[in-house]
Amino acid sequence: MKIVIAGGDSKAEYIIKSYKSRKNELVIINPSKSVVERLKKACQVKVYHGEPWSRIALEQSNAFDADVFIALCERDTDNYAACLMAKKMFNAKKTICVVDNPSNVEYFKKLGLDAVISSTYLLAQSIMSESSMESLTKTLSIDDNRIAVIEKVILSKYAICYKAIKDIRFPKYASISAIYRNYQIIIPSGSIVIQPKDTLLMVTAPANAKNLMKYVETERPDGKPAPKPAEPVADKNKKKKD
Repeated sequence: MKIVIAGGDSKAEYIIKSYKSRKNELVIINPSKSVVERLKKACQVKVYHGEPWSRIALEQSNAFDADVFIALCERDTDNYAACLMAKKMFNAKKTICVVDNPSNVEYFKKLGLDAVISSTYLLAQSIMSESSMESLTKTLSIDDNRIAVIEKVILSKYAICYKAIKDIRFPKYASISAIYRNYQIIIPSGSIVIQPKDTLLMVTAPANAKNLMKYVETERPDGKPAPKPAEPVADKNKKKKD
């Protein structure tokens, strides 16, 4: 799948690391020279310096025929212009526009963009209730609704909490693409232990999304939060010596 990531800083890094390990063609464009250099070092990928809403930048970066075009620039109007050009002139199959102003969501959709996401709206909703913040689930369908990307915050009462990925029998119809923990992105392996407040980025088919969420949200039999694993004795002794 060809994915174009236009603009952004930490958000761009998150998406790059999430999809870099898979068989995807990533085209990364950023208008900031400092961000370009940082992303090159942090993600070990090629990053084109240019304005994503510029035809020249899209041509030079070979942004033609993208399966997904994601605009993460600071200004909503820049994201709109980039997505519109990608769709109308560069044959992007799916455009995803991130906006700060919630009022632009429906407006931009009416103007022809496929998906418009307001981070401000999501933040406001999560602040309203601590419980809603902890259990916030975001689902996004891409590639003509053939792929569902699900973000889920893990709670301590879930049965998979404090268990290694290799031990939880994760459904074969889905995969964990990345884990967001303490502002760090973790590319998961079987030995990674899932912890409370981890955000799992999962990929599956839309038809399996409900079953996946039912699996992840399965609670411990006793209904209580999972106890934190005891620290290895060797580590404790080492700390005392130190």
